[in-house]
Amino acid sequence: MASHLNLLGVCFWGRFRCLGEIIDLERAILAIQQAIDLPNNTQLSRAAYFNNLGNTFLNRFEHQGELADLDRAITALQDAVDLASEGESAIGMYLDNLGNALHIRFDRLGQIVDLDKAIALRQQCIDLIFNEHPNKPGYLANLGASFFRRFERLGQISDLNEAIALQYHAVDLSPDSHPSHPGRLSNLGVFLRFRFEHLGEIEDIDKAITNAIAAHQKAVNLIPNGHPEKAMHLNGLGNSLSGRFRHGGKTIDIENAITALQEAVNLTPDGHIHQVTHLNNLGSSFGQRFEHLGENSDIEKSIDALQKATDLTPDGHADTTRNLMNLGKSFMIKFDRLGDFHDLEKAIIAYSRASKNDSSSPSVRYLAAMEWASLCSRYQSPSSTLEAYRVVLEIIPQRAWLGQKVACRYKELSVIGSAVNAAAAMAITSGDMALALEWLEEGHCIVWGQILQLRTPIDDLRVKHPELAEDLYRVSRALENAGTSTVINGLGNTGSRDPEFSQEVEAQAHRALAEQYRKLIEEVWKLNGFECFLKPKTLSDLLPASQDGPVVVVNIAESRCDALILHAHNFHEPIAHVHLQNFSHKQADKLHSQMNSILETRNVRYSRKMMFDDTSAQNDAKSLESILATLWSGIVSPVWLKIKDMLPDSASDDFKPHITWCATGPLAFLPLHAAGIYRSADSSKQVKISDFMVSSYTPTLTTLLRPHNEPSISPPKVLIVSQPNTPHQRSLPGTIKEAEAIRKLTTAKVLDHTQATIPAVLEGMGEHDWVHLACHGIQDSKDPIKSAFALYDGKLELESLMAKRLDRAELAFLSACQTATGDTKLPNEAVHLAAGMLAVGFQSVIATMWSIGDDDGPVIAEAFYSILLKARTTAGGKEVRRKTAYALHEAIEQLREKVGEENFVKWVPFVHFGF
Repeated sequence: MASHLNLLGVCFWGRFRCLGEIIDLERAILAIQQAIDLPNNTQLSRAAYFNNLGNTFLNRFEHQGELADLDRAITALQDAVDLASEGESAIGMYLDNLGNALHIRFDRLGQIVDLDKAIALRQQCIDLIFNEHPNKPGYLANLGASFFRRFERLGQISDLNEAIALQYHAVDLSPDSHPSHPGRLSNLGVFLRFRFEHLGEIEDIDKAITNAIAAHQKAVNLIPNGHPEKAMHLNGLGNSLSGRFRHGGKTIDIENAITALQEAVNLTPDGHIHQVTHLNNLGSSFGQRFEHLGENSDIEKSIDALQKATDLTPDGHADTTRNLMNLGKSFMIKFDRLGDFHDLEKAIIAYSRASKNDSSSPSVRYLAAMEWASLCSRYQSPSSTLEAYRVVLEIIPQRAWLGQKVACRYKELSVIGSAVNAAAAMAITSGDMALALEWLEEGHCIVWGQILQLRTPIDDLRVKHPELAEDLYRVSRALENAGTSTVINGLGNTGSRDPEFSQEVEAQAHRALAEQYRKLIEEVWKLNGFECFLKPKTLSDLLPASQDGPVVVVNIAESRCDALILHAHNFHEPIAHVHLQNFSHKQADKLHSQMNSILETRNVRYSRKMMFDDTSAQNDAKSLESILATLWSGIVSPVWLKIKDMLPDSASDDFKPHITWCATGPLAFLPLHAAGIYRSADSSKQVKISDFMVSSYTPTLTTLLRPHNEPSISPPKVLIVSQPNTPHQRSLPGTIKEAEAIRKLTTAKVLDHTQATIPAVLEGMGEHDWVHLACHGIQDSKDPIKSAFALYDGKLELESLMAKRLDRAELAFLSACQTATGDTKLPNEAVHLAAGMLAVGFQSVIATMWSIGDDDGPVIAEAFYSILLKARTTAGGKEVRRKTAYALHEAIEQLREKVGEENFVKWVPFVHFGF
């Protein structure tokens, strides 16, 4: 009886797929459910019935859009998988069907965990079936589709390459006569087109257009009228033709695209899951033709189709943002052509709604929010613009998500550019200095902030809620390790799978940890007294960063440049504002470019061996002198005048306050600490920053807020790492003299030449208070977290340092090449070795903005340690911390006197970071 009911249900289901009558689907569900409910079914029979039930529920969801049906489908399909044994012939089909349902739920709700599960299930399906299995091409194609969807969400090119490889395999295994062959060719064309758009490989677009159009046309021709899949292939044909129009500009392509897409819309019944997609594509193509031919009727048709698509999209659907983005674009196209401000208002509303849909991809939401902010800044009030930028700031950390490797996060941040600076500039324009400062802190050094957040002490939480605190601690540690760990090919037990599969498993586990961490944090927020736990810091949270002296945050934006001076002791005005009217983003870019050119000419960007030529040296000195003068007049002088007014009346004339700079944008690569007018016909106008203040730098204000051990007056434990002859690097004989000078002043442990291996140095860092690294430093511009110290047995990379946490770290002196250089694509992220040492736990870091002279390192080192050790024996606690910056200040003065003030390239690069 049960088998007959199941067969009846399958027949009703088959008729539904041919004719599309929903009553047949209802009858199919009822019959199969009755079959399941009957007693005495075998385990294998129940597995088959649950599989059929799940697929019918899934079909009903696709036609009616009820989420409850989707959940019922997943539950039933999971039951089918659980009941089937591994040797069961249908297990592959059950796994693929469950993967399909989870893939569809991801499309609806946007939860990446569903897509990860779908990929894992579909991979398991392929692993279990034999190569000659008739359904293998379909399973390969389905797995490729899931990888492609994840590429769309996370932007990782490895997912797209995997999708293309799987689709090629599926096409190769499919005979031309197979009914799914055209669709597989079509999907391959789509994947190749996306890779072209992502990487610009022209052979991809040629293959994509040829394959996609031919395949879709073939499918359309083969499928009879009335078949439910005809609309899908017409939609694919229209998209491919539209894509060729974008690249080739031929009117015939957009005309044919609209014809195909209109027919697809006409054939799609109301309520069908693909109706919204078909309307969206049709509306976008009408918009393209309007831009091409200028017919007003086309933009009206575009808006009409896109508005229908938006109205039909359920709340919270993952495609909502895409649909609203396209609608907003069409309203803006119409506004730009016709000038009706009602269209502008509708565009702003569309972009606003698009940016706030949490189910959609953060990268698409970010684009929507930036469009919203841009339109508001041009046409609406500052308050409206601030609302838009507030959403931008909320989305940025989601783009650089904890569920990604650090390198992927940096890649995401590199395309964001100066959005945070623009937001802060708008807040300043609106007169809200506190908001500007909070946004700059929130959007500055995001990856470092995430690492420090994972290391945040949770003592208060542990006292009141120990179990939750323990879960959070465990997940935080695992998530931190996942962010910087790598899978090494050939190492470890990966079972029967290859290293690529091991990486896939690791990546899925990483994303699952990130999701678990998010849920734990949300659980903490619900607790009394923990509502603000790990949320972005407010002004009152940030103010203590300036306890030991003013902190100057300099915002360099396209619209304006400003300095915000934070001073905890200035109770009436905790944030002093200085509008830098005589400085601009363009100037900062120009100065940075000029300085890079000078350094490369002198061979000091990459080596401690400098090239000297009298004429070029004089020209370079004049150029650097000009850069430093511009920094003085445009930034430092107006900031100093403001700080001078903030100093207590009791301050003596020779007192030099300690100022910490937090620079943004291209200014982060320029030597503010050396600004001044070093040459003038009128000697009274000669002035330099070091006459008035002692300068330090910090990547963020939060860096200055971290808990730290107070230095004592007892002698520190010192580690010296010296590499005079590193394999595959230029020799650095000056490091021998440098190490000897320090050893005379301290009872230091020395790791010299062959002793200075990566394990030995990492171990030594954990056992010593001070670490001095006299070696080559390497800045990797292609992959900044691969920047490294060159040691005897290889590179100690920034990524490895990120994974360390040192409890007793106090001072690191990085007497190496370019340890504070940073990455020009990530000016707000401080991706350099100095910031890495701060993140590891060092409170103070001495670093270099470019390579130093091999003879200069010993001079600075000897003077610095002599001054600091003397201060340590006469003071303790905060005073010792302050003395680190003052000790470097005095050491630089000694070097400047030795080499000559005009020899800027030799004394300017030394900088202090941290306390």
